[in-house]
Amino acid sequence: MKNNFEVGYTPTNLRLVIEKLGVTQAALARLLGVTPQAVRCWLMPVGTKSRRDMSHDKWLEVMALLATANVV
Repeated sequence: MKNNFEVGYTPTNLRLVIEKLGVTQAALARLLGVTPQAVRCWLMPVGTKSRRDMSHDKWLEVMALLATANVV
């Protein structure tokens, strides 16, 4: 597993957070109040047609989850 986060939200960083939290994409979706499809779209590689950027507010929620889980 990669240990270094890139700066800010990227699909790679989101994958790392999911791994560190030990949750599924569906569980993360529930925690964030979004659909599992939204999480899948955020994880798509840059340049993929169905890829969507995660909002800054949702990224901050993810960072808060990570901080409260004490896994950083």
